[in-house]
Amino acid sequence: MYANFALGTHPASLGHLAADYRATDYLRQEIAFFESRLYEMGEQGDCAYEHALSRAYATLLQERRQQLAQLQV
Repeated sequence: MYANFALGTHPASLGHLAADYRATDYLRQEIAFFESRLYEMGEQGDCAYEHALSRAYATLLQERRQQLAQLQV
């Protein structure tokens, strides 16, 4: 008995609607969080810490948007 694991960018739900909906909802929540934090920091931040954090958030935001787009295909 071996479990099948799917590695890659495709969702592991294999089309299960409830799992796809949860993944989509979670990604939307993360996107909203990153957008709100970037807005609060003013996109660049006031200090080196906030500047580095805003770059990390921008990268994560882009990744989450790409993941969401892949789920909606």
